[in-house]
Amino acid sequence: MRRGLLHLFLCCTAAVLSISSAAAEADSSVTGIDEKLKEYLSAIRTEPVNVQCGEADFLISACTDSLVRQNVAESIFRYYLSSGVMGLEAVAIHVYDRWFRDGTIKMGSPEESLAARIFSEFNRQSLIGMKAPGMSLRDTSGNTVTVCGTGRWSILYFYDTGCPACIAETAMLENILENDNFDADLYAIYTQDNKEKWTEWTSAHFRLSAGNTRVFHLWDPDMSSGFQMKYGILETPRIFLVDPDGIICGRGLDSAALEELLGRLLSPPSPEYYGSEASARFYDRVFAADGGSISCGDITGIADHIAERTLEDAHDTLLFKQMTGDLLYYLPTKRGREYRCAEEYLIKRHILGRGDIWHTPDDSLKVIGFAEINMELLGRAAAGSRIPDIKVRGTLKSASGTKVREISLRKLRNDRTFIIFHTAGCEICRGEIAAADSLIAAERMSGKGRPRGTGVFLVDMDEIAGSCPETASLLLDAFDLTVLPYITEVDRKGIIRGKYMSLRNL
Repeated sequence: MRRGLLHLFLCCTAAVLSISSAAAEADSSVTGIDEKLKEYLSAIRTEPVNVQCGEADFLISACTDSLVRQNVAESIFRYYLSSGVMGLEAVAIHVYDRWFRDGTIKMGSPEESLAARIFSEFNRQSLIGMKAPGMSLRDTSGNTVTVCGTGRWSILYFYDTGCPACIAETAMLENILENDNFDADLYAIYTQDNKEKWTEWTSAHFRLSAGNTRVFHLWDPDMSSGFQMKYGILETPRIFLVDPDGIICGRGLDSAALEELLGRLLSPPSPEYYGSEASARFYDRVFAADGGSISCGDITGIADHIAERTLEDAHDTLLFKQMTGDLLYYLPTKRGREYRCAEEYLIKRHILGRGDIWHTPDDSLKVIGFAEINMELLGRAAAGSRIPDIKVRGTLKSASGTKVREISLRKLRNDRTFIIFHTAGCEICRGEIAAADSLIAAERMSGKGRPRGTGVFLVDMDEIAGSCPETASLLLDAFDLTVLPYITEVDRKGIIRGKYMSLRNL
């Protein structure tokens, strides 16, 4: 439909031009055609190159008036010449070859025709998807080096030591290669013939400590390799990216675009998301196999087994990331010291300790960031540290009685006090509170209940949040209250003796 409308527009405009005797009217119509062409070509710029070549031919051949045809052909050529979309220069070369090269359509001036010819001849050998033109250059020791002959990703960087843009591009490229440590070869190709300047430049640049990136300093002082024609080096800097099979997959890049492209191409695929309901059901079944009694060692053993089977046996990084990421999202939803212990182990050993695997931007967003947040939560109110000095209203129970009071957590003076953070309507919370009541009752009945024996301090987080949000905020910052009930034990000096506890297991 869009093609038909544009065809009709061009034919109508051609008719107007063919009968118009006013130059101003003709110029106005030509301007209108240019705008319509830009609109249409922009709309199809994501189509494959061969499709866009076909559309260009159709639009040009649809013009019956010679002036309109010339204008349309030149407009299309100029559009693709300066489109800025990598790879679309191939359409400009196609238009030149099909319509201008043999004189089917003449360009507006000899200068324009010469410029179009130079562009086409200097770029036709190094288009996206083509085999990189072979060439051999000399290194700083005079040895001959074949470019792109190593079976690795290859970066071709053409530069001149006196080029201001090259100086800036070199600095950016050095920084990127040093930081990203791409598994690639850099061919830094000097395009001039001043050996003294080149030697000075090579001694100062691309001295990378990144172990995966190899650097080859090359030049061709007698211009025998034909690199200018092969890679269209009419100006510098110019950067190309060639894959391990020798196919050009990037041209006309700057350092930032190169980094983005290499990051996408070299990074293994990542799972779309973690922590699905299906993965939660899977791990529920795995951990239920122990009959409901599971230890930290059981869970960490499963994490290690996943790593062994996916990485060492199957060499399947994607499966490792999916299963380990799912486990990372699963563990924080479970309560109990065994799960917190296993969570810390998983994060340290299989996530933060495996920077060689979790290194993509997607990993940072979905896994690394989440793991770091959880590590911070796990580190709050650690065993052996003093309980945070926060004044809280709660219910204090002991063998000597029950009372509601507001007290600093550091001033709970029983020999041991279990602080239970809970919410209303939480069945597990009610079970833990019942277990606490049974513990105190048993101590009272045994006659061992001392004034400073065992105490239980109940903190209702719903009530605190409603009556004193400032205190609730302090508690949320001081303790890991992501899963309730949260139970911690302190001694009479306010030293934390345990956390993530369950009184039903005492």
